[in-house]
Amino acid sequence: MKKKITKKKVLEIIAQKLKMAPMQVEKLDNFSKMKSWDSLAHLDILSALDAKLNNKVNKIKNISDIKSVKKIISILKKKSLIK
Repeated sequence: MKKKITKKKVLEIIAQKLKMAPMQVEKLDNFSKMKSWDSLAHLDILSALDAKLNNKVNKIKNISDIKSVKKIISILKKKSLIK
């Protein structure tokens, strides 16, 4: 059985790692526009999501190349990992 989380929880995880409010994170279209984003923050986000989703994120092809919150959510929905 796959463990699923909500879009809200994904936004909270990303916001926590970037030290931002979830509402701010949702509006961002590109991580490179954020002062708090860097490659380490990107890895922290992916690792946190992977831990929350029972190691399913690291199996998604090219997941580390994703550079936007919308794209992360879109791919997680496509893979049926979020509600």
